[in-house]
Amino acid sequence: MKFKLNDEVKWSSSSNGVTKVKIGFIVEVIPPGVNVKKFELGRLLDAPGLPRKEESYIVCVGPRPGSRAKPKYYWPRVNNLRHLHDDK
Repeated sequence: MKFKLNDEVKWSSSSNGVTKVKIGFIVEVIPPGVNVKKFELGRLLDAPGLPRKEESYIVCVGPRPGSRAKPKYYWPRVNNLRHLHDDK
């Protein structure tokens, strides 16, 4: 599935036996075979940055309204991403 800038997406991630659904916006499109660290937002990620074979995306998950927290950036696996309003 292809996404474009500003698409609202969701995916789930698990850590320590807890699964969370994350919701955010596509803020960068990474071409196949390109190291994510070549992009400014990619350098903010806590990820090794090894190139992926398929097009991938950096997603911004903003803080809750009223929070002083900064947005967080993720580089989720493409096969886990879904459009937010996709009922499938």
